[in-house]
Amino acid sequence: MAWEYAYSAGTSEDDVHEGLVVAVLSDGADAKYDTWEDGEESDKRGLNWAWSFKYDGNEGRRKAHGVRVICACGWRGARRPADFADPSACDKQLRQEWDRHCELSLYRKPTRRLRQLISELEEVFDELNGGKTPGREPARPLLAAYMAATLQRDLDAWQMDAVRAARKGGFSWDEIAGPLSMSKQSAHEKFAKRIPEDAEELM
Repeated sequence: MAWEYAYSAGTSEDDVHEGLVVAVLSDGADAKYDTWEDGEESDKRGLNWAWSFKYDGNEGRRKAHGVRVICACGWRGARRPADFADPSACDKQLRQEWDRHCELSLYRKPTRRLRQLISELEEVFDELNGGKTPGREPARPLLAAYMAATLQRDLDAWQMDAVRAARKGGFSWDEIAGPLSMSKQSAHEKFAKRIPEDAEELM
């Protein structure tokens, strides 16, 4: 079994990240994971990951000294304690850590739907401004100007919502500043005063 990130959001196949939770052995090395065999056995046993039975220390088996999430792209998360009594309890923190890695890796890669919407919007504005106007439709530059102003207001609000959601999701101001193409200080000065106090505590 594996986690897939953003696949349902229309990310291209090349950008889909896959995450696995693996055992960390006493020498600090990650245990090898057979995606097919270990995943099938985990499903059969009703357990989350193979580490919870392949490296439990029973019947002569090696015991995991911890677990970590790894990604198909090569990224490796920090080692966390392994809870053999409740393997699913390990998943939440590891999943949050891996989701965070994926979002930081993929924010420059719009989904197919976003690319399509942007392309259609560019085409509409080109037509309104007189370029490639269909049939005998007149150019509508004033409508284009009005819609651009309206969209700019909407975009400002959407950006604020995105920053608020990122702070609530635990992203630092330094991490948020990158997608905004501004410094950490500038991002904080522009948005922090409009972020609820509970989210603002995530400095």
